[in-house]
Amino acid sequence: MYEEILSETLKCYQELPIIIPQKGFLVGFSKEYVPPFKKPFAHDNYHYPMGTAFLKYGICGVAKKAEKNATRAKTNEQKELLSGIAVTYYEIAVYFQKYATEASNRICHTNSVEEQHRLSIIYNNMKALSTEKPQTFLQGVQLYYFMWKLRAMRSIGADLGRLDIHLFPLFQKDIEQGRLTEDSALDILCEFYEKLNENNSGDTLTNVSVGGMNPDGSDASNRLSVLMLLASARVRKTEPHINVRYHSNTRKDLIDAMLEVQYMGHGQGSTYFDENVIPALIQAGIPSEAAYAYTNDGCTEITFDGYSNIELSHIDAVATLEATVNNGEYIPRPYFVPIRYFHKNDNERIYKPDVFYGYQTGKVEECESFEAFYECFLKQFRYQVFGRSQKLLDNFLRRRESGATSLFLSGTFDFVLENGIDLCRGGFPIEHHQLFSGSLTTVADCLCAIKKAIYEEKRYTWAELKEATANNFEGQETMRQVLLHYPKFGNDIDEVDLIAADLAEKFCDYLDEFSKEKQFRIVPCLLGHRYLEEAHGIAATFDGRKYGDPIAEHYCATPGRALNGPTALIHSIGKTKLSRACGVATVHVSLPRRLADTREQSLEILHTLVLTAKEKGFNMINISIYDVNILKEAQKHPEQYEDVIIRVWGFSARFIDLCREMQDHVIRRVEHFGV
Repeated sequence: MYEEILSETLKCYQELPIIIPQKGFLVGFSKEYVPPFKKPFAHDNYHYPMGTAFLKYGICGVAKKAEKNATRAKTNEQKELLSGIAVTYYEIAVYFQKYATEASNRICHTNSVEEQHRLSIIYNNMKALSTEKPQTFLQGVQLYYFMWKLRAMRSIGADLGRLDIHLFPLFQKDIEQGRLTEDSALDILCEFYEKLNENNSGDTLTNVSVGGMNPDGSDASNRLSVLMLLASARVRKTEPHINVRYHSNTRKDLIDAMLEVQYMGHGQGSTYFDENVIPALIQAGIPSEAAYAYTNDGCTEITFDGYSNIELSHIDAVATLEATVNNGEYIPRPYFVPIRYFHKNDNERIYKPDVFYGYQTGKVEECESFEAFYECFLKQFRYQVFGRSQKLLDNFLRRRESGATSLFLSGTFDFVLENGIDLCRGGFPIEHHQLFSGSLTTVADCLCAIKKAIYEEKRYTWAELKEATANNFEGQETMRQVLLHYPKFGNDIDEVDLIAADLAEKFCDYLDEFSKEKQFRIVPCLLGHRYLEEAHGIAATFDGRKYGDPIAEHYCATPGRALNGPTALIHSIGKTKLSRACGVATVHVSLPRRLADTREQSLEILHTLVLTAKEKGFNMINISIYDVNILKEAQKHPEQYEDVIIRVWGFSARFIDLCREMQDHVIRRVEHFGV
């Protein structure tokens, strides 16, 4: 089963380049080599952290452990997997030794004492890593970079998880023994971040989370956690996407560093609230040990460092409403235009929403009350939830039957080294599946408008509204303004906020129902990453939105609709029982650059928003700060604004790298925010 994977893995490793940069102590390639082989990267979606067996045993230690346990394997499949891991990791050790040899050769060919010293450090590090586990913080960071890169050679990146926890023992030992200062550790982290940025920028899945709470309620964070945030503030680039686990006993210097990162305005420093997240995970059936080890993956959804994979699917919620109104039919409109995913270099295409079409819930014209229409929508919504969930289950069963995982990735997990069970076939302690449903708040805006315009005020008929939206409100501007002025989510108005809360509750109910029926746990996420495409794959909507105008991201207000400020927005969101969406309920709050008269006041405002979100039961919040005028200038003169970074969905990216439609969407987040 693993013969072809092993063969291609060895060919790949034997072709790897030896890259020693002109400065710094971290070596390794970035874009110098992209392997033509696919098998060595089998069944890895890069959304979850790899294991840390290489820190515990070293590269050769992993190989020896796998080799030893292969002799005890109960089945041929287990023996083949463990033997393949052993051969793979011995080959990695050979590759590391090549770096030591190259550094030694360069030492002999330079007269610079300073360069000899630098190369000697590289030589000693790579010589040690080729034979033993890392002994110093620098060696630990070097090994992490190599392992991350070996995993992600055919990807744009991969999740890194709780680096502050994994690397702290090496950091602490070096500090105590006088080999390292905090300043030199910060230099190492900045060099590491620069290496990550050499590879890719943007939607790289390269998340790091710092901080957290121990099972006894004590703080798990440390000075390395703080330094990892300070490195982000110093480097000021997109990678890694750094996140903070926050709780009542979080150390003050970590909070201060988090606020400084948030104040940069790049959308970094997303805050997760342990006291809200962990109980919800345990309530959903996640073992306590894993719940306390949670981290987040390539966007913002929650996974478990060292315990689980993560498999994902999503529903276009606004398109589900459109399908309800059209009795299950997909109706492309003549004004639909091609759209990119988010990047200016992505291919354009006409986006057909991720909806199962064909399920008829009845003609809406025959619904005599809003309640009757709402039931039609909920039937369609449940149908979509069950359909997507079944696809997740079907994919899981296919992998369980015939999947074979990367030998490299398998070797990072201690439990695979012990039992020889493939990650696809029950090797993970936790099989983690999630279903997204973003933009429910835009659906709530539409439902509120339908309720008032058709059923309460009887201003318009279904026929009139359907015709107007089909024609993108051409010649119907008065009607559009009426619809726009009905209550909108994000302004602390119960009439619409409670519709959104009910939609979120129903989404969680349907997933619970499916999970119990199939004995297959799928957790809900109030998250949506296809909002730009969906806005161009559906017609105008009943809230007065014209074709192509934004729909909501995640569980947030539709851009341009939250007119009563961030406090009202947080109150609107807090009316939903967010703990039920234990996969994550992603909340983005975008603010204008000028928050207050002084920096200190601005930091205080940020901390107040974070504390309010925690008290309202959020499981996370991301705060971004933009100057709209600068963004508009960057659209005109991109060459002058290459360092402007903004939040997209679960990642930050350079503003000038986004397609024009995504740039406009970002601007709309703040342009009409009444702060």
